[in-house]
Amino acid sequence: MNCFAAYPCPLPGGGFWAMIRLARDARPKPIMGKGEKPVIYSTELEAQKACTKHLLAYFNGDLRRDGETINARLSAAEALFPGLTKPTLVRQKGSSRLTRVETVRKRA
Repeated sequence: MNCFAAYPCPLPGGGFWAMIRLARDARPKPIMGKGEKPVIYSTELEAQKACTKHLLAYFNGDLRRDGETINARLSAAEALFPGLTKPTLVRQKGSSRLTRVETVRKRA
């Protein structure tokens, strides 16, 4: 389900691709360079280093949920102005986690 993989893949003519599979992708993809072309590394070690670098950058990057970037400024702004933005974020007592709450109005 939430599978991650990063490995060098040998090419028939020589060289290696650095392949990365993230949880959002169904299959591994090569690391792309300029012009949306896969980067070809001359040694397996270079490809493995690129795999490690890109996988760590993904894990240490911005948190994402449903395509939206989660950051502290958005959470703080929504906490300060609770009715202006929909949906709002609510923090329960004793918890550091924020919960997204949507208000649904019923017709009278």
